[in-house]
Amino acid sequence: MARVLVVDDSKETCEFLEELLGTMGLEVAKATHPDRAIELLRKGGFDLLLSDINLEAKKDGLDLLREAKPLGVDTILLSGFGTLETAIEAVREGAFDFLSKPWNNEELKALVTRALARRQSAGQGATQDASPKARRSLMIGSSAKMMAVYKTIASLQNSRATVLITGESGTGKELVARSIHLSSDRRDRAFVAVNCGALTETLLESELFGHVKGSFTGAVNEKPGLFEEASGGTIFLDEIGETSPSFQVRLLRVLQEQEIRRVGGNKTIKVDSRVIAATNRDLQQMVKAGTFREDLYYRLSVVELAVPPLRERGDDVGALLDHFLAEFGQKDQQTYHLHPEARRVLEAYSWPGNVRELSNAVENLTQLSRGREITVDDLPAKIQADVLKRALLRPESPEGTPSLIEDWPSLDELERRYIQILVGRHKEKQRIAEILGVDRTTLYRKLKRYGFHEGE
Repeated sequence: MARVLVVDDSKETCEFLEELLGTMGLEVAKATHPDRAIELLRKGGFDLLLSDINLEAKKDGLDLLREAKPLGVDTILLSGFGTLETAIEAVREGAFDFLSKPWNNEELKALVTRALARRQSAGQGATQDASPKARRSLMIGSSAKMMAVYKTIASLQNSRATVLITGESGTGKELVARSIHLSSDRRDRAFVAVNCGALTETLLESELFGHVKGSFTGAVNEKPGLFEEASGGTIFLDEIGETSPSFQVRLLRVLQEQEIRRVGGNKTIKVDSRVIAATNRDLQQMVKAGTFREDLYYRLSVVELAVPPLRERGDDVGALLDHFLAEFGQKDQQTYHLHPEARRVLEAYSWPGNVRELSNAVENLTQLSRGREITVDDLPAKIQADVLKRALLRPESPEGTPSLIEDWPSLDELERRYIQILVGRHKEKQRIAEILGVDRTTLYRKLKRYGFHEGE
C-alpha cells in the first residue's frame, strides 16, 4: 500500500485529505508543522508528499520539497495564493505538480494517481535545475485559471519551442510572453515585441527582416531587422492573425530554416530567435476560412497557452485593484483608498476590456479623487449601470434563477427598479440622467411615468 504524507497548518484540512486519500486505498500520515513533517520524511517509507506551500512557519512547502527530493519522494504542492515565481521555483526544485486552493477533489485524486504511477514506472523524480531564479514577474492573481497559466510558463523554462498565446484583448498576452522569456535561459538576452496589426505588410517585413540600401524609396541605409536584434533572445509577434498570406509564407520559412533574408537582399542570415506569437482571433477558424496558413498555425502553436479573461479569474480583481492603486500611488506620491462599497462594485463589474480596462479605470479614479477616498459616486457611469442592472436581474428568492423566462420581471418593471435604486442613491437628477444615458427631459418623463414625484 502506497504511503502519503499530508502537510497543512489546518488540522481540519489534514483530516479531510486523510479521508479523501483513504478512499483511494492509500495509507496517510499527517503533520501540521514543517518540522514534524521533516521528522516523518527522514524516517522514510513515504511514496508521496502532499503539502500546502504556505505553512505559517519559518519553513514552507518548498522547503519540504527540497527535503523530500533526495529521499526519492515526489511532491504535490497546494497553494491558496500562488504566484508565477512560486510556480517556477516549484518546477525547478522538481515538484511533480501543484494545485490551487480550493481544489477539485477528482482532479486531486487523478493527480495523486499519476504521481504514484510515475514513481512505480520511472523511480526518482526530475533532476533539479540549478539555474538562477527568474526575475520577478508583474503577473498578478492566484485564481485556478491563473495558476494553470503559471504552470505552463514554469514548464517552458528549459524549452525553446514556439508558443502561441491566445486570449481576448486586454488580458495581458504580452506580459505572459515577457514572463516566458524571463523564466527561460534566454532571460539575459533581448526581448523584442512588435505589433503585426499596426504595420503595413511592406513596413512589417522591413521591420522584422531588415532591408538593404536602395531596396525601396527611403531605404537610404542598410538596416538589420528585429529578428537579428532578437537573436539569442525572444521575438514577440503580437496580433499575428492580422498578417497577410504572403507575409505568412516568409515567416514560415524563418521558422523552418532559422534564417532570414533582408528586403531587397540576396544573402541569407542565420538567426536564433525564439518566437512567441499572440492573437485575440480564432486562428483555427481562420485556417478553415483560408485566411491563415495551416502549416504556419501548427508551427506557431507547438505550445498553445490561453490567457483567461478577467471575468473568469475569481478573486483576482481585488488583488489587481490593490496592485494598480499602489502603482499609481507610488507614481503620484500619494496613498489612494477605495471605499468598501466602491470596491464591491468594481469587483462585481464584468470588465469586458479585461486587465487593460481595469488599469485605465483605476488610473482615472486616482487622478479624479485628488487624495479623497474613492467612493461609488466616483465610479464611471457605465460601471455603476452594469452592476446595478445585473443586481436587478438577480432573483430575490434564495432558490436561485427562475426556470422560465416568463418568470422574469417585464422590461418596464426592470427599468422602474433600476431608476428607483438610482433615485435612492443620487440626489442630482443630472447624474441619474448620465448613468441612464438619457437627457434630463427624458429622465423627467420616465420619473413621471413610474410615479416618482418631486421631493419623494
